[in-house]
Amino acid sequence: MNWNIYIWLILLGSITGALVYFKKGTPVFLKAFPVYLLTTFIIEFIGGWRSDEGLITVTLYNVFTTIEFVFYFWMLRYMISNRLAKRVLLHSLWLYPVLVILNKLFLQKGPQFHTITVCLGCLLVVMAAIIYFFELFQLNKPVNLIREPSFWICSGLLFFYACTFPLYALINFFQDPSNIIVKNIAFIFAIVNILLYSSFIIASLCRIRIRKSFS
Repeated sequence: MNWNIYIWLILLGSITGALVYFKKGTPVFLKAFPVYLLTTFIIEFIGGWRSDEGLITVTLYNVFTTIEFVFYFWMLRYMISNRLAKRVLLHSLWLYPVLVILNKLFLQKGPQFHTITVCLGCLLVVMAAIIYFFELFQLNKPVNLIREPSFWICSGLLFFYACTFPLYALINFFQDPSNIIVKNIAFIFAIVNILLYSSFIIASLCRIRIRKSFS
């Protein structure tokens, strides 16, 4: 099975997330993080195996990416304070899956990846991450960003979805892209995935304090 390195980072992120699961004061979204990452790893394992066997993986990723965005919407609600943004994210928890279903029924029918609703999910995540950073810069008290998990998570999400949104939008205009285009897009996705899951690992590890002993 030819796996990209980011898949191993997903598994590592799940393990490091579990290290802080029982740590006192751990936010609820961080406790759910290792479970989500382990699920992601399993999906990528199944998707990689099916791809090697020449089987279709579109339905698998259509379902999982929908769950993925719903999880990010739920998680981002804990990180921001803006009431309107929190309300939008709350309603997105049920409205987004409905839009995905409608998209698959009437627009991107059959064995197609739901790039239209993925673009919508990208926009919502990017906007929520921007709101987080805006609120962060407005704080009156100093924050140690190096030890702030939400900072690393939002940084990874903002970079990943800001980069992949134009790619998903571009894919909508290709009916039958060439192998060169497919390989280049896959390479870009691999790079941004590495950065995304690296930021998730840092988000878990930054809460661990290392005690220094002097002899």
